[in-house]
Amino acid sequence: MNEQFLALVPVYGIPVMALIVFLGCLGIPMPAAVIMLFGGSLAASGDLPMLPAIAACFAAASTSDQIGYWVGRKGGAKYVERFAARGPKRQRLVDRAQDYLERRGVLAIFFTRWLLAQFGPYINPVAGAAGMRWRAFSAASVCGQIIWVSTYSLLGFMFSRNIIAVAHVAGNATGFLAAGVISLALFWYITRVLHFSIKRRRRRRYLKPRGRRGQP
Repeated sequence: MNEQFLALVPVYGIPVMALIVFLGCLGIPMPAAVIMLFGGSLAASGDLPMLPAIAACFAAASTSDQIGYWVGRKGGAKYVERFAARGPKRQRLVDRAQDYLERRGVLAIFFTRWLLAQFGPYINPVAGAAGMRWRAFSAASVCGQIIWVSTYSLLGFMFSRNIIAVAHVAGNATGFLAAGVISLALFWYITRVLHFSIKRRRRRRYLKPRGRRGQP
């Protein structure tokens, strides 16, 4: 099925890319990530303009986020319940999205744009139904979508000669992104520990030991 969608990109270009990303971010099974990888590879060969492709995919993804949010905001919890009742898989995803939103708040919106993208279409109506502020939702959504769209497009651009292998290994490039985030977090933690350790040692050098009370 992915091959059929990929065959449409060289013919119809950016509009079909944006449409597939738009539908994928609404929760409809579409190879949005693979399409952006393929679009990046076409940009590397000069068959597709890179910046307009990224802009179109970003606009499509952000529009889907807004639709999901406002559907949940206007329809409320009843819409979310009806949406989850369409199948056990959706019910599990909605439950996990609700739990993640309660624990992480705005960060849940940011991370489900790119690091946990499979929850994105489900957490949007949940955020709207929960009454999350629109500005906070939009800011987190935009920042996350910039990372998601740019990462996949640039991966396709850089590995255009091996795009099939990259799509097969990356699948949903979440593993690569997660590994990068974990590595950065560990690096930050280690540097902070070393920083405080060096500070303590310096303090010990400059602080004179206090004598006991009553001694001259």
